[in-house]
Amino acid sequence: MLFNKYDKIETLKTGKYEWKLRVRAQSIWKVVNRQTQEFRGLNIILIDDSNARIHAFVSSKIADLFDKDLKEGRVFSLSNFHVRVYGGDDNSRAVRFDKQIYFANHTNLKVESENITRIAPYAFYLFDLRDMDKFLTDTRFLVDVVGVITDKNISPLYSKDDKSKVHIRFKISDGGYTMNVTFFNDLAEKLYKDLKDITEECVVIIIASAKVNQHDGATCLNNYPATRLYLNAEHYSVKALKQRAVGNKFTEEVLEHEEENVAKMLTVAQIKKLTAEYIERKVRCQITVKKIDVKSNWYDNVCTTCGVEVNIVDGRYKCLICVRNIPYPDKRFRLAAVCNDVTGILPILFPDEDIQRLTGKNAFEIDNDENEVGDDIAFPQTLKAFEKKEYIVTLKIGESNINKSCNIYMATEINDPGESLGDHSPSKVQVMLTNEKSTCMDLEGTETTLFSPPTGKSSNKIRPRATNDPVQYEMDENVILSKLKIIKTEKIVVFGAMLFYDNVEDMRSTQFLQYDFTCQIKVVVLMLNSFSLTLAVPSEPAFFMNSGIDPGESFAEYTVNSRVIRNSSNAEDRLADYSVDIASITDLLPR
Repeated sequence: MLFNKYDKIETLKTGKYEWKLRVRAQSIWKVVNRQTQEFRGLNIILIDDSNARIHAFVSSKIADLFDKDLKEGRVFSLSNFHVRVYGGDDNSRAVRFDKQIYFANHTNLKVESENITRIAPYAFYLFDLRDMDKFLTDTRFLVDVVGVITDKNISPLYSKDDKSKVHIRFKISDGGYTMNVTFFNDLAEKLYKDLKDITEECVVIIIASAKVNQHDGATCLNNYPATRLYLNAEHYSVKALKQRAVGNKFTEEVLEHEEENVAKMLTVAQIKKLTAEYIERKVRCQITVKKIDVKSNWYDNVCTTCGVEVNIVDGRYKCLICVRNIPYPDKRFRLAAVCNDVTGILPILFPDEDIQRLTGKNAFEIDNDENEVGDDIAFPQTLKAFEKKEYIVTLKIGESNINKSCNIYMATEINDPGESLGDHSPSKVQVMLTNEKSTCMDLEGTETTLFSPPTGKSSNKIRPRATNDPVQYEMDENVILSKLKIIKTEKIVVFGAMLFYDNVEDMRSTQFLQYDFTCQIKVVVLMLNSFSLTLAVPSEPAFFMNSGIDPGESFAEYTVNSRVIRNSSNAEDRLADYSVDIASITDLLPR
């Protein structure tokens, strides 16, 4: 019974409050409403002797009962508290355990002073820096990272308007990736002060509960109320980074990983023979999609929050990660394909994002398209169209692929061969030379091609050409010459407005109107009265001026009445051929 005096964090369940823990407070921070600055309560991260962590919350109504004893680093015996499961709406969680502790009036908190060394001063759930991009869209959790500060000679920057606002910027690296970090206010000043007290050249920092953000298109880390920093801490990850940094090995590994960012191009046979050193690495291969699997479902129902596939439980979609029901789940492509090259066959799962990019549609659009999915259509033809085409596929090699427990490979990127292949170095481009002789031809042009049209300032006098030399140009033999086509330039067309009046007196009192438009058609006649405007557009490029043609026969008519356009039969198609902007015309109508 002595050994079962305290419960373990991992054994906590909802439904009762008779629990008793022996834990250390790793971090404590206040919850304050950003808009009203109202104090809402205290957040605590607790660790037990098995390094398991849990989040605890103390409401502002009872915070005074525990505030004096709650200090970071202290060890407590904690009993009589409530255990609750996280909801799906909880974001920026500092701990990944799915349950949390709620203090109550009857909760007992006692500071321990004996055998406190059995509980570690801190515990972390460390992530690689290269995985930070994934957390830009997953806002549920904060992250713990470790890295070497690339330059310890940094200084804080103070705001010109408010000296209490300060930030400090620096970079960290884990030997393979470098990440920008910006701390604000109190944490920025703490880092600056702590760095001045460290005499070692190599400084390894652990950032606990950092917020992943994006600045100027690059992923970066910022501090949050829960964020804590640890410089050269007694932790196995710190020792490992320091050992790698000795003798410039750290720099060599950084360069090696930078080279690995460009995935190698391998054949299918080579991919099947990869060893354990390629686990979690990426390789490329050029394949042909031999067959799309039409028997399995082509999309997954996923959680709208975390993106994990959801299943139907008791008639409802439920996410086991977020522990909540999903009334209307999202849909993502799940396309399985049998691919091959000359060396072998490889089953591959295509990624959702690249399928959307290549097809121009998402899973929702295809699922609701009657031409894609219906009673008589078993599988979308848009996805079936991947067959018999070549692609450059980037694969992420998993441990199951290496130990042969899974023969299906996950693709992270799909590109057309023209998008990915080729080493387009200008120094390697070979200039193709030819010994073919060019031929000469005399071209006869009409007067309209040889001379400019008469204008107000120029003379109509025919002038001889400056030279009689033939125009030379290269062309292939036996090419049939087409008729010379005279290309006319765009011009500014004046639109005349003809006004019709009920009597002579109204006509005398009104000025004649003209509108100028830039347009691609030749003639537009506007007939304006006090109620409506008729826009006549030629159905053929021929001029209508003084031809006596009835506008109703050869013209598409548009009537504007009270600034609303009404079109007749096929007038819209004719109008579109000449790119006329009706809105720009109606804006000039008298109000």
